[in-house]
Amino acid sequence: MDKTAKVINCFKERYNCSQAVLSSFSEELGIDLKHAQKIASAFGGGIARNGETCGAVTGALMVIGLKHWKPELNNDEAKMHIYNMSNRFMKEFKNRNNSVVCKELLGCDLSTDEGRKKMKEENLSEIICEKLLRDATEILEKVV
Repeated sequence: MDKTAKVINCFKERYNCSQAVLSSFSEELGIDLKHAQKIASAFGGGIARNGETCGAVTGALMVIGLKHWKPELNNDEAKMHIYNMSNRFMKEFKNRNNSVVCKELLGCDLSTDEGRKKMKEENLSEIICEKLLRDATEILEKVV
């Protein structure tokens, strides 16, 4: 199964966007699947359903950090290395989707009952979130 299909499959198993991305890369990152799911568990719905940074983005940024942190560099160099890769990811994601903010991407606020109702009634998980997950995975595979 390719990485994108793995991410979508994980999402369809009721994991949040951040969990789906991080979990799908966990094996190659050398972290246990259950630990990956725990680490990313609070980042769905734009961080705990607050509509902030998209979970597909936060999951991808975790992958970048875990895969490319270079402890042999001093902290400033290591941070700049990660920030540069992360900024490349963010720029491409924004180019494709015009935002990295969950409530802007979805057109609803998941911190409200109305927003969650709209999400469910309009099937936004399948229509929007799956596209964002595909984009994040494709970009991540190019960047890393």
